[in-house]
Amino acid sequence: MTKRVFVSIDLPPGIKEKIRREQVPGIYWIKWMNVKNFHITVSFLGDLRPDQIEQAKEVLSMVSGNFPKFSLTIPRFEGERDMLWAVFERSESLRDLHDALKDEFRSRRLTKSERRGFVAHVLVGKSKTGRKMTWLPENFEPLSFEANKINLYESELTPDSATHTLIQSFPLQ
Repeated sequence: MTKRVFVSIDLPPGIKEKIRREQVPGIYWIKWMNVKNFHITVSFLGDLRPDQIEQAKEVLSMVSGNFPKFSLTIPRFEGERDMLWAVFERSESLRDLHDALKDEFRSRRLTKSERRGFVAHVLVGKSKTGRKMTWLPENFEPLSFEANKINLYESELTPDSATHTLIQSFPLQ
């Protein structure tokens, strides 16, 4: 049996709460994402068998042991088609981590091919109607935090939203 799996950097609870405060429930055409699911997807691995999940854990353990903790900053929100994203400042450390994981996962045939380049973001809301995301928060103050671990998650899709279950965390050095 396979599991739908991805690698992420989770946001600290205080940062999640500050982003949640930007959500405005009264906007009828936006479906707001659950604060529990706020994360940066570093690598989407897709459906993996148990033996492949063990290989992914080996990769994550090896790669995380070679990367120091680093700072990340969310300076703004952006509309991307019908989605609202909290986007991150360019981070060489995050880019290097993404690339190292991508190379290792690819060498073990554990990754899906990516349709577009890596853009660090958190999905905050989606249009219920499919209309272009034009709403953006006003007076947003940039948020910064330290990325100190990467996580391997299982994702189960439901009609309402996705449920993410932590498989294992891997501390950065």
